[in-house]
Amino acid sequence: MLPGLLVGAVLCAGAEPEAPKSAPGMTATHKDALTKYGLAVWNLRRERLLTAAKLFEAAAKDDPEAIEPLKELVRLYAQLGREPEAIKLGRKILEKDPTDHDTAALLARLLFDAGELNEAVELAKLAADSPKLAERPDKAVRVYRELATLCEKASDFRAAEFALRKAIELVVDKRADVIAANAFTPKEADTEAAECLERLGHVLVKRGRADLAVEAFESAAKLYGDPKKVNDPLSAARLGWNLSGALEAKGDPVSALKHLEQFLKLQPRWPEPYQRLAKLLRAAGRDDDVVSTLQKYADGDQTNRALAAVLAAEMARDPATRRAADDLFTAITSVTADPKVIAVVVRSHLDTRRPIGIIAELDRCFKELKDKEKEKPDTPAQAAAKAFAAEKARAISEALEGDAEGVAAILRAAGDDLKAGTRRAYGTYYFLGVLAFKHRKLELAALQFRQAVRLAPKESQVDAYDSLIRVLWFAHKPDEVVTVCREGLQTPNLLIAPVFFNYHLALALAEQGETDAAIAAADKAIQQAGAGDRLLVRLRRHMVLRVLGKWDEAIAYGKKLADEFDSPVDRQRIRYAQAGAFWGAKKNADAEAILRAILDEDPDHAAACNDLGYHLADQGRNLDEAERLIRHAIAMDRLDRRKSGSAEPENAAYRDSLGWVLFRRGKLEEAKLELQKAATLPDGANDPVVWDHLGDVFFRLGDKEKAKTMWTTAKELYESDPRLSSRGRRDGRLEAVKRKLMLVP
Repeated sequence: MLPGLLVGAVLCAGAEPEAPKSAPGMTATHKDALTKYGLAVWNLRRERLLTAAKLFEAAAKDDPEAIEPLKELVRLYAQLGREPEAIKLGRKILEKDPTDHDTAALLARLLFDAGELNEAVELAKLAADSPKLAERPDKAVRVYRELATLCEKASDFRAAEFALRKAIELVVDKRADVIAANAFTPKEADTEAAECLERLGHVLVKRGRADLAVEAFESAAKLYGDPKKVNDPLSAARLGWNLSGALEAKGDPVSALKHLEQFLKLQPRWPEPYQRLAKLLRAAGRDDDVVSTLQKYADGDQTNRALAAVLAAEMARDPATRRAADDLFTAITSVTADPKVIAVVVRSHLDTRRPIGIIAELDRCFKELKDKEKEKPDTPAQAAAKAFAAEKARAISEALEGDAEGVAAILRAAGDDLKAGTRRAYGTYYFLGVLAFKHRKLELAALQFRQAVRLAPKESQVDAYDSLIRVLWFAHKPDEVVTVCREGLQTPNLLIAPVFFNYHLALALAEQGETDAAIAAADKAIQQAGAGDRLLVRLRRHMVLRVLGKWDEAIAYGKKLADEFDSPVDRQRIRYAQAGAFWGAKKNADAEAILRAILDEDPDHAAACNDLGYHLADQGRNLDEAERLIRHAIAMDRLDRRKSGSAEPENAAYRDSLGWVLFRRGKLEEAKLELQKAATLPDGANDPVVWDHLGDVFFRLGDKEKAKTMWTTAKELYESDPRLSSRGRRDGRLEAVKRKLMLVP
């Protein structure tokens, strides 16, 4: 397709579409492609995105050499939430045209969102190096800024500084030229310059170049404050905050205080400025002035909850004023659930070693939220109080994110609270159970969820039981799952269908080797299931057969399911289960064929990619393909987790697979890094296979002492897993790791 014709199609797209004029010598296929492209642009302008996507796809199919439809498709796929397709297509475009800065920049953003930071940075650099940017200084500034952002995320502050200075060069040193070229108006150029200089100051602080950071912030402040330039006094005043940080980093608390005091005249409504004020006063040797200075600001700004919270936190540091601080905290938290304010309260309780106060605050929230059986609905005031309590509980949860030490302190206090027999609300036990499980304190999580089960209101019974059973599965305790399920089946007045308990009971019995009872429970679940769960419970029976090692029966049952369920989604689920049965039956060729059939229909099926890649690596075959498959599994899994809001960023098993294929390829240092990443993930820390593989890597690297440590951990984890399906038992890994330990006495 001729580029000029495509441009023509775009230019006329604002009007009603008409048949594009063909060029001499154009084939009928090219004419069709051009027509479809024009119609696609017309639909795109009218926000008919799905129709436009189909037309662009058709145009690209008619003319495989054309690049314009592909460029449009990348943007469309990204808009439509089809990121994997956008990423694949973006790579294809850049293979054809590495100078396409628009596609490179978009692909960098997509890869960053997918968690592929290093590749995102490389593509952002590719976009920044495009010679075509010389013609578009407005786009160049945007590309440099995006590159700086990614480099900063990757902690490459030198590269971030370089990118920002390139942007500043355009809007400061070449300001007259870019304005003359109509790339920016004078005010736009100055605004871009101020923003880039401010960003540069932050990067320079991180680089430890405080003097240069101060210069950058001062230059930005002049532009913001100049009535003939940006004319933004508020932004100019905000630079006082940035300058105080730079001067603090420089080790000049006195000058930092002067700039901060100017900024505090704006009466900011978040805690950090007042926390910095306290810190700078101490650094300047004015410890005794901290509370009085904060009190002075609070007296002049009595509705500032953030300021009041910082004042209370400072008062709580001194046992003599701690009671007054707690009274102030109570007053503050009775009127605000601002996450930043609540975070100050939480941090203060942790710093003063009083985590029980956080549990008590949570309990007050959940008691407010407790659903009482009553005939009348909530009044507006009651509904507002519940909404406020829920918001505050969420804020407490957010305050604990990433604070492993703080969470550990709260969980210790929660354990002591249970021993003391303190009665809490259902929601408090459930919250603490979730917190304990997230940090893999499995015994405590099970205890909290057991309490939640006992107190759960009818509408929360399923959540409580499901969470308890999930923890017990994760802790490899099928015997306790059996007990919970049998108790649930015998408990009267539960609003939980028996199918729920039989579903879990069947697998738990299978893991204990109770063949007849397991199959009977699975059959009961099938009889009790509703129409929407027909396949789910049958796949559980399939899994029961696999756990029991009845591979031929599982394969035959899977074939029966394939005849019974014929929707594409159901077919994929059955195929994937069948692949597991064939692997177990040592029919590797059949298992591989099934996984390849799944990937033929859905190349982005993360689990199939991982499984096929892992087994290829385990067999020492097609190692380059195995690595590609596993890396794709990791990328797709990351995207899925981000879309679903999963708390866990990655799948430890997939990281382990990547480490294993790298080990097989002889890339020992890379393998070590990947396996160490897997071991830091919650699911990987308790996976003996990860530690087993790490031992193999260290042994091959010649570090026998570390190999012994890794294998010993693996042995202990294998031995602690009593399940019939455990890899230590079924795959002979426990005996293998014992033999390996004999190599490193």
